Amino acid sequence: MNVLVLDCGTSALKATAFAPDGAIVARAEAAYAGTAAEHRASPERWWQAAIAAVHDLPPLDFKAIALTGTMENLIPVAGDGTPLGEALLYTDPCGAPYLERLGGELEKVGAAAIAGNAPEPLMTAFKLDWLRENEPDRFAQARWFLSGSKDFLALRLTGRAATDASCAATTGLMDLRQRQWSKPLLGLHWIELARLPEILPATAIVGALTEVAAAELDIAPGIPVINGCGDGAATTIGSGAERAEDVSLYLGTSGWVARVAAFDGGPRPFYRLPHPLLEGVIEIAPIISAGAVAQWARETLGLDLDTAERLAAQADAAPGEVMFLPYLSGERSPFMDLDLRAGFVGVSATDGPGSLYYAALEGVAFAIAANLVAMGGKGAGSVSLVGGGALSGVWPAVIADVLGVDISVPADPVSATSFGAFRIAARALGYGNAASRSARAARPRADRRERIDRLSRRFAAATQFLRTIA
Repeated sequence: MNVLVLDCGTSALKATAFAPDGAIVARAEAAYAGTAAEHRASPERWWQAAIAAVHDLPPLDFKAIALTGTMENLIPVAGDGTPLGEALLYTDPCGAPYLERLGGELEKVGAAAIAGNAPEPLMTAFKLDWLRENEPDRFAQARWFLSGSKDFLALRLTGRAATDASCAATTGLMDLRQRQWSKPLLGLHWIELARLPEILPATAIVGALTEVAAAELDIAPGIPVINGCGDGAATTIGSGAERAEDVSLYLGTSGWVARVAAFDGGPRPFYRLPHPLLEGVIEIAPIISAGAVAQWARETLGLDLDTAERLAAQADAAPGEVMFLPYLSGERSPFMDLDLRAGFVGVSATDGPGSLYYAALEGVAFAIAANLVAMGGKGAGSVSLVGGGALSGVWPAVIADVLGVDISVPADPVSATSFGAFRIAARALGYGNAASRSARAARPRADRRERIDRLSRRFAAATQFLRTIA
C-alpha cells in the first residue's frame, strides 16, 4: 500500500507515490494554470494542480496521503473551505510598515523570545495587519487564516483546518517553546484564536479523505490524511538530517543552510523551525541566489547545461584565482543587504567561460561556508546536499572543498522535500524509519586547502568592500 505525497510548491504541485520502504513508485507534476499578481497565488489553482498531478499517476492503491508545501503565506478561507481571493505569498513584503508601527509593542511583550525568531516583515502576522487595514471585507469574511499551502490542501481533503508547528513558526504568532499559538502575540495583532488552524504534530492524522475530494482525485475515500510539515522542514528531514548538529544544504533557485540544533531559548540570527520529529529546532540560513547563480552564468555565457558541466569539470582540474560574489538579488544571511549586487573579482585575460562558470559555482559555496561559520561551524553531524544543484557532477565536490567536510548526496536529491513528508508519514503509519539513501559522497581534497583558505579570506574582504560601495 503506497503513500501519496502532495508537495504544494511555489510554481507547481508534485504528486509522488512512495512504497512502504521509501522507494518512489511514480511521480507527476502539474504547474499552476493562469497567472497571478506579484506575490500572489490562487489556492484554487493549487487544488486543480493536485487533481491534475494525481490523475497523471498510474492507477495505484494508497494507504494514506501526506502533505508539504510553502510556508509564511496568508490564505484567507471561508467556513466551507473556499478561498477568499488570492493568497498573499511568503515573498510579499506588504507587512513592512506594520512591523515598523508595532516595533515598540513587540519589544514590550518580548515577541522575539516568545516566537523564537526576531519579528520580520514577511511573517504572516504582519500580512494579517495589512489585510485588516487594506481589505477589511475580506478580512471580516474569513473563517480561517492559514499560512501553509499544504494546510489549504488538508482543509480541502478533510474539511478540517489544521497546521503543524513548522508552518505556525513562520507566522510570528506561535510560542516556539510550547509549539502552540501565543495569546500575547495574538492579542498584539488582534487575531482571535478561533480563526487560526489547530496546531497538530506533523505525524498527526488531520482526518479522513472525504468522498467529495476522493471523487475529484479519483482515489478511494476514507484514507488518512497526515499533517506533514512545511517545505523547509520536510527538505531537511528528507536529506537525512535528523540528529543534533546534522546539516542539510539545499540548492534550488534559492538555497539555504539548515542545521538541527537544541532550542536554547533566546532568538538567534537565523530562522528557526520546530523539528517535526524531534524536540529541537531546525536553524535555517537562507541564501537568495543559489541555483539562480548557475542559471544566470549559463545564460550569460551562452552555455547549455551539458557544456557548462564539461567546462566546469575542466576548470576543476586546475582552478584559478577568479572569484564570483553571488549576490544577484542581494542577500539575507549571514547579513541582510537586499541592495547588494554580484560581481567578479580577479578576472584575468586568460579566464574564459569555463573558469567564470566554475567561479560562479564556487561563489555559492563560499556563501554557504559563511553561513555555516556564522551558525557555529559544522560540528559533529553529517552534511548532506539536496536540490537540483546536487545533480551536478562538479558542484558537490566544490562545496566539499570549500567547507572542508564530506558531503553526502541522496540517490534522488530533487525529491528530498517529498521524501521528508513520506518519512513523517512512515513514522505515523508504523513503517519504521525510512532512511535517506546516499548515492555518492564528495570529499574535500587536501591539495586544495591552501587555495581555498586564500580565496575564503578574499571572499570575505571583497564582500565587505562591495557592501561599502553598493
